[in-house]
Amino acid sequence: MIQWPMHSVHFTQLHHRSLRHFVNTTRCSLRIAVLCLSGLVITGLFGAESTTLRAPERVAPLSLYSPSLSRFGGSRAMDIKPINRATYMAWIDASGELERAKMPKLGLSGPDLFTPILAKYVQTGEPFWGEAILAMLHDFDRALQEEIERTGACNPEPGYILLYRKHLIEGGLMREEDAWFKEMWTRFCRYQRPWGGEVSEWRGSCHRSSPEGLAKGMAAKWYPDLPEAPRWRTYAAHVWNDFWLHKETPQNDTGYYFGTFIHWAYAGDQYHGDFRLITDPGMQRLWERMLLELSPDGAINPYGPSGGWNSTADVRLYLMELVAAKTGDGRYRFAAHRLANYMDFINQRSIRYAALAWLVADDSIKPVAPEAGSLWTQRIEAIRIPHRDPDIIGRWLEDPDPHPIRGHVCCSWILTGKPWPDKLILRSGWEPGDFFGLVELHPTSFPANPGGIMGLNRWGSAYTQVVSSKGDSPENRLWIRDVKGTTQRRIHPDPLRIDEQWKTGVMPDIRSKVTHFEDHPEVTFARVEVAHMDGLPVTYSREFIFVKNQYLATREILHFEEAFQVQAGPIWNTQNIGPQIGDHWANTFMGAAAGGNGTYDVPLPASDLLVWFAPREDCQLQLVSRFEEDPRTRGVPVQLRYAWEGHAQAGEKQVFTQVYLPHRPYRTMPATTTNPQAKGTAPTYANPIEATAGASTIQVLRDDPTATVLNIQVNPERADLLVFHPEATPLEMDGKTYGKAFHWIPSANTEP
Repeated sequence: MIQWPMHSVHFTQLHHRSLRHFVNTTRCSLRIAVLCLSGLVITGLFGAESTTLRAPERVAPLSLYSPSLSRFGGSRAMDIKPINRATYMAWIDASGELERAKMPKLGLSGPDLFTPILAKYVQTGEPFWGEAILAMLHDFDRALQEEIERTGACNPEPGYILLYRKHLIEGGLMREEDAWFKEMWTRFCRYQRPWGGEVSEWRGSCHRSSPEGLAKGMAAKWYPDLPEAPRWRTYAAHVWNDFWLHKETPQNDTGYYFGTFIHWAYAGDQYHGDFRLITDPGMQRLWERMLLELSPDGAINPYGPSGGWNSTADVRLYLMELVAAKTGDGRYRFAAHRLANYMDFINQRSIRYAALAWLVADDSIKPVAPEAGSLWTQRIEAIRIPHRDPDIIGRWLEDPDPHPIRGHVCCSWILTGKPWPDKLILRSGWEPGDFFGLVELHPTSFPANPGGIMGLNRWGSAYTQVVSSKGDSPENRLWIRDVKGTTQRRIHPDPLRIDEQWKTGVMPDIRSKVTHFEDHPEVTFARVEVAHMDGLPVTYSREFIFVKNQYLATREILHFEEAFQVQAGPIWNTQNIGPQIGDHWANTFMGAAAGGNGTYDVPLPASDLLVWFAPREDCQLQLVSRFEEDPRTRGVPVQLRYAWEGHAQAGEKQVFTQVYLPHRPYRTMPATTTNPQAKGTAPTYANPIEATAGASTIQVLRDDPTATVLNIQVNPERADLLVFHPEATPLEMDGKTYGKAFHWIPSANTEP
């Protein structure tokens, strides 16, 4: 038995009654019945010998399979409804948020909560709404003074306040020279401490330096008589240039991602006098990434530190409407409307950003569907360096401030200017329910998961979800461990770089590249290679054959640079495993996604995923409780993994092959009696395919580091042949020659 490092209790193996019954069914053909036997004993085609495999091991609680009783009552389907400005205003009117206008004293929270009142004021021009905003701002000023007196600092975000000022002046309820606002804004800027303490005027392209730079830049522009105005003017220009140099955000996540530029999106036109943030050609890479990461249904798969399922969809809704309005590009309007439909679908509207979307949306821009193919994107490398030393900072940013409590680099993030792979986007199309995958490629993220599947979706549902937190968290990619700790870690040659634990000099030298990519109308082929995965002396590669609206097949290969004792194996993180479980595969599903940093459930349409591992005698299927080791995994608490342990030799390769097959939930046939002792009470399925969640349709013809060949029975009329052969030298098999790196050969179609 392979023992991976765990503190879990081992439980009795699940009794696979469904598998015991399916062979005897009379509803399937002899051919299908033979295929079904592969779920227990793999019988290769063309006379291959049988291989006896280990039974799966439970390393988890018995509650792994815990479905809702309504799960099999039929799946919800998402309708695409027309979206326009009136839609957003209808959301606002129905939300109850406008009642806040009657109670405007909300302290420091007022600016965040009052955007629906702002939209109503702009829509109607009625003084009632504008006067409520004024009352809110005066109470905000009161609370601001109390906060400064209590702590000596403050950190409200300025973007909304700038919008209120702009529209109140346009509506005639404020004047540019109003003394009360000048006093409030000056006080705010003088005591602004994004990180608390004494340090101010942070630098870098980051989520705390950016709003501070904008606030002080606007103060210098409005009130040039202030004694700090010259310094603030210079400081704001530096912060803007820190971002504008690369037009990139350092955080590779769906949490902090927007903080670098969102306040400039609110009010950058007031600072610059134009919308260069939106319209500059160099910014289109960033906007397009936001669009392309959307699932066909309009969902956001979280990655990196995030707020959970579909987090920041509301921010993207606003930004996509803004970009569409200022560029005239209908693709962004299409993206905004998909976002809005999915937010409606899962009942997760954000009225605050719907109000901002109403302010900027342009109904004259017609939605245009983006291109529907798969692709991969790039982003600029972000690194962490010591944030206080002006000499070090000066290597990356212009004119670092030598003052001891000014000019530190926010979050230590620096952009190097070097492009790296970002995401592999596997897309079947833009129709609701289309199969979609999002794969991490970037090597310097925290956590680092190049090659990991961040999201997999079909029918508006999700099959996995990453941990919504910082720190190490292997996500749906090969897990590897040096058992004895004998290897020499592969450390980045720059000793100043900071790792996930905020330590210098020990940053792993992880590098990634896309070595193959082809996209065809029905299939996508891709290969990514990662040097020094997790800082170990290995090269990790992952190959993908994505058959659109059908399944995803992947190979993960470890190439060892030196000998050491290894534990390794592919993993899949999910909520539920079962009830169909074999010795090298299992059914999985997410009953609900985790939203709000794990504080509430987001109901998902019922949809299951077969996770199938190519069988190996030296591997053990394990069902693992992640939550027992890591409480961050509360929303996705279990893991399916195919564990291998051995003493790898230098130059050795190990290959692990998987198939991910989405399908509707299969329910066991009803019992014929309520007597538990009578015959007919054991659960049975309609046919062998349902009994194995599709595992019985997959055959292995070859699986080794040189080549993997699979046969998948898609339906009674079609069997797909898949060939992974990265060397692309002539491969002879069964009288046929395969000469490419990837082959997908459906029996009813010609090869692309």
